[in-house]
Amino acid sequence: MGFGAIIASGESNGLLAEDIMGCLTEVRVEQFLDQPTRFALRFQEDLQDGEPRIAQSAELQAEQIITIAVAVGDRLVCLARGPITERRSSMTVGGPGSFYEVRGTDRRIEMSRVCRQRCWEGRASEAVAAILSDHGFEVDVQETTRVYEESTGTLNQRATDHDFVQNLARQNNLAFWISCAAQLGLTGNLEVEETAHFTSSPPRPAGGVGSALPSLPLVPDTAVVMRVNVVKEQCPNVTAFDLSVNAERPTRSPGTAIDDRAVAPQSIAAADTQPAVVDGGRSLSSIATAERSICLATAGNQEELQVRSDAALTEAGWFATATAATTAHMLRGVLQPHQVIQVEGLGRTDSGAYQITAVTHVINAADHSQDIQLRRNAIGQAP
Repeated sequence: MGFGAIIASGESNGLLAEDIMGCLTEVRVEQFLDQPTRFALRFQEDLQDGEPRIAQSAELQAEQIITIAVAVGDRLVCLARGPITERRSSMTVGGPGSFYEVRGTDRRIEMSRVCRQRCWEGRASEAVAAILSDHGFEVDVQETTRVYEESTGTLNQRATDHDFVQNLARQNNLAFWISCAAQLGLTGNLEVEETAHFTSSPPRPAGGVGSALPSLPLVPDTAVVMRVNVVKEQCPNVTAFDLSVNAERPTRSPGTAIDDRAVAPQSIAAADTQPAVVDGGRSLSSIATAERSICLATAGNQEELQVRSDAALTEAGWFATATAATTAHMLRGVLQPHQVIQVEGLGRTDSGAYQITAVTHVINAADHSQDIQLRRNAIGQAP
């Protein structure tokens, strides 16, 4: 364990030796809503018997699996797990200032190495579940709408597993990401469970906002509260918070596609299917009253056009974005993408729930900084 970071190497997640951890100077992890997590480890380098000591470590070579976790209270938060894909070294005359750095990404990179050509029948979610299981993940897959058949058209894969799953997620108004949970095992190694998610984020009721099913409450799923312009007795815990609201985004997506069974044109009425993260808040359509539309084209039938149009409007509906800077010490917690967090001290309109879309963690001997990106699809009522 070094300055709050726990680093393990290999498939068995063995902790790095103390002499290697003693040379660790910085850990950087970049997490995103629907992109691969990236990480970098930098070590102070020195020569031993004429050879660079850290660069020769078997645990820090290409394709070695690296797991990065941090302690939060009495539990561990896993920030990244994946193979080393790149290494860098810098040697200075005399030695001081020399470093060795390894970089990598989460295990989505393993899904990006081989292009495959396959034809799938059934639902896209069934194909995704089969692919993710083949790569050794625990699977969290939300059922998709269209059923592909040989008579009306199969779901054709002409890409890597990663690109195929990623495109299906975007087309079906879902997100694709990998999460990991870690704990210290009895043997002293980390025990890690990785789950591949192919679901909506934040969760929403099956069938969308108008569904007869009960709506899932979008309450914050982290106990951490971000306090911005509050009185000092309430302890502000961010150093900066910038907010941008863009009302010039589409709110309609009219379209027509051919029904492949009736062989007749069918019109669709697309909508933003994501419930508002702000209870009773104003959505994009209530603010941007003038018509703003987007036109999509697809080779599929009206079911495919419907879900792609819904996906486009749902993405456009996240019209408020923000950035924040803080530290784990100030925040008394560690944030990750997909969490919904409360923000206080921005007034009635802009305070409330936000979803985290990206976090850059930089951990060194002094602190654990967090640069955070957030979004929301509604704002509070004006004063």
